[in-house]
Amino acid sequence: MTARTVLLSRKRHAAGQAMVEFAMVASLFLLLLFGIIEMALAAYNYNTVCAAAREAVRYAIVHSPTGPNPATTSQIQQVVYNYAVDLNPKQLTVNVTWPADANLPSQQDAEVQVSYQYQLQVPFHSPVTLTLASTSQMLVSQ
Repeated sequence: MTARTVLLSRKRHAAGQAMVEFAMVASLFLLLLFGIIEMALAAYNYNTVCAAAREAVRYAIVHSPTGPNPATTSQIQQVVYNYAVDLNPKQLTVNVTWPADANLPSQQDAEVQVSYQYQLQVPFHSPVTLTLASTSQMLVSQ
């Protein structure tokens, strides 16, 4: 075996070794990247749930049952659906209540609870369902 043959043989083995190392590192990097993207989407959906609850309770305090233009529970729930357009409405749960205010017993509050079942979908991992929930409560203005 000549020195040239040995050198060519080593180059071929080194190229194969680099390809295997790249495949291992790239798969771990892509798994981490997709996990970060999925968690960012979950945070975005949580922010949407919080904003929808806040806007619905703002609508509820203006259109309270004691006000001149009262809103029904379904109208308040529709406000949540209007603000959460990116979310699947079948996985969205909205509860509207009118509790008494702890600080002002003669007044009442409007409270809107919104929860959303979000499915994490990370590659090579079984789907995990997260419950994203938010409660917003404000003093009724009328």
